[in-house]
Amino acid sequence: MKNVVLVSASPKINEQSVSKEFLEMAGSQINSDLFSKTFIDVRKSFLTHNLTKDFETLARADIMIISFPLYFFCMPGMLTRFLVDYHNYYTSSGNAKKHVKVYAIVNCGFPEPEINLEAVRVIKSFSQHLDAEFRFGVLIGGGPMMFAAKDAPFMKKAMQKLKSAFSSIAADIQHENSTTMDSTYIGVNFPFSRRLYFFMGNKGWITMARKNGLHKKDLYKKPYRLND
Repeated sequence: MKNVVLVSASPKINEQSVSKEFLEMAGSQINSDLFSKTFIDVRKSFLTHNLTKDFETLARADIMIISFPLYFFCMPGMLTRFLVDYHNYYTSSGNAKKHVKVYAIVNCGFPEPEINLEAVRVIKSFSQHLDAEFRFGVLIGGGPMMFAAKDAPFMKKAMQKLKSAFSSIAADIQHENSTTMDSTYIGVNFPFSRRLYFFMGNKGWITMARKNGLHKKDLYKKPYRLND
């Protein structure tokens, strides 16, 4: 039985993680009779000092599926650290499996899924450094809205495409396929203006700030700005 390792790399602790939900959706499409499935939470791995054990799990993987949110147009810093550390473990241990398939699921708050492309390229580069085969990515625009408004009529097409993309991962895992696969781009067909979309997004940041005892003006502070 081949091993599928599903890596969730959302920095969130107690809040709902969209990246994790996408990963669970993808995992549910994989046949449990043919593949064993193991989940790794990158943040928990750091917090519990469980890196070595999780690296051992990754080293036994035949398939890796890495799901994460876009942070500053690339990967969250903790995922970068995690993958660098795993690469060091991989090169020093010498006992990791070869011919591993790698998939990426990347979501962002912007409606355009293309914004995730550079992050997918980083995962592809990581795969090459492991002598693994990067198969394709699922690039999702408007990720948080996928679940917040999943039952809305205007989301029907996007949700169908999302399920189809995860089914494609499952099918590609199950069948030996050497054909190059194209990544899937899934955006939100928001029925109103882009201005309203970003207005609602900005309100979400303000609400989050207030929950943490901050004010709107605090969002514009630059505490790490160097003195001129």
